Amino acid sequence: MTSLDDLELELRKLPGVKAAGFDEREDMLLVQLHLGEKIDAPEHPVPIDASRIVARHIEQRTAVEIVRWRAIPTPVGPAPADATPAPPVAAPDVDLTAPPPAPAPAPAPAPAPATDTSAAGEAGEGRRARLLAVLAFPDTDELEVHLILDGRRTIGRSSSSNGLLGAVEATLGAVRELGSSFEPTALWARELESDEDERTVVAVALGSVVADAPNDYGIAAGASAIDAAARSTLDALNRRLARVL
Repeated sequence: MTSLDDLELELRKLPGVKAAGFDEREDMLLVQLHLGEKIDAPEHPVPIDASRIVARHIEQRTAVEIVRWRAIPTPVGPAPADATPAPPVAAPDVDLTAPPPAPAPAPAPAPAPATDTSAAGEAGEGRRARLLAVLAFPDTDELEVHLILDGRRTIGRSSSSNGLLGAVEATLGAVRELGSSFEPTALWARELESDEDERTVVAVALGSVVADAPNDYGIAAGASAIDAAARSTLDALNRRLARVL
């Protein structure tokens, strides 16, 4: 993994970035960027560029937090003749650009095929892709799913306005980049009710391009609906991926 010094150096090159901080926790890395006055560059939004830089350098789960500093004007009103005007007070404007990371899944038992789609490396029969991140950018209607397999990272993209199906399609795109020889289609994705914990549970159905072949189904929980949809897609593909990758 790239050192945090190298990551900080690249992040500080982004326009308007004043400082970068990191907080390493047990299951994630929190990256916080402090921005000065807003930079008018709609074709290169700092939150999107920063998220992509972090995803390129860091393989563990991450969350990117943008802190914008703005000057709050002093209230206008009558003041004593000898009063000294108070300077503007800087206040942070926090913008969370990435969904909160999902809790680290428990490892599957060795004798049986793993059912957790985030397990890395070889599990049971064959290799399994691991989900690194699901990033949504509503401002540009973009959604990205990042996968890794044996050190090779791929990115699948779709429209964030497509919601759960967009997350499924982006995951399928990332799987195809890994070298998958089959191309299933997204049939539906539905959020399920769950009273067990605060995570979201999503079920998906994938159709096969082979005539009369049965559909593939997957279900998984995640920190958000799109995160759970990506994990459910991998869950539906696990047996096929173990044979073709």
